[in-house]
Amino acid sequence: MSRPATDRRSEILDAVVDAIIEVGFTDMTVADVASRAGVSTALVHYHFSSKDALIAAALRAASDEDKTFRNELADGEGTATERLVLVLTRSLPEPDDASWILWIETWGETRRSADIREVMADLNGHEHATIVALVEEGMRAGEFVVADPDGAATRLTALRDGLAIERTLFGTGQGTDELLEQVRAAIRYNLDLTPARFAELTQS
Repeated sequence: MSRPATDRRSEILDAVVDAIIEVGFTDMTVADVASRAGVSTALVHYHFSSKDALIAAALRAASDEDKTFRNELADGEGTATERLVLVLTRSLPEPDDASWILWIETWGETRRSADIREVMADLNGHEHATIVALVEEGMRAGEFVVADPDGAATRLTALRDGLAIERTLFGTGQGTDELLEQVRAAIRYNLDLTPARFAELTQS
């Protein structure tokens, strides 16, 4: 029995992500994607009109997965502080985690492709808005007071991104626990929380 077209399309998009991570945008070819997905190049061209369209579709799918995961964390149970910690720390790379390579590669392509720039702007905007919303929720709940939620969100994502890039590309010699504590400390600082109050709000 043949697989549904939607399954084939998903397999092709997954193969694009694998190819970007392993060989990058420049060296990735439609033939390479087809081989990884176990389909013909004709089938890839049937679903996608060009290599650029193929890449844009794969990045949108990966971006949608990221946004769904982030929404689940942000909308879950617990204090706003606790959920903010989850949003920022659950995205840190694990040892031998290649997922961040996809986004590092993609950031480099944003200046060359309007389609990729649009995808990344949407993804970054979603994360920023999610963090701002959690900070504002925490303020309404009386968990903390922050003068500039937008600035706090910018600083926290910049720190998290920097740590993730260092670990992914160069290795920092830090274990997962050390990375987590750096982000948690930055959250405490930006929310102006004492260690005791932070522990109370995060049950840690």
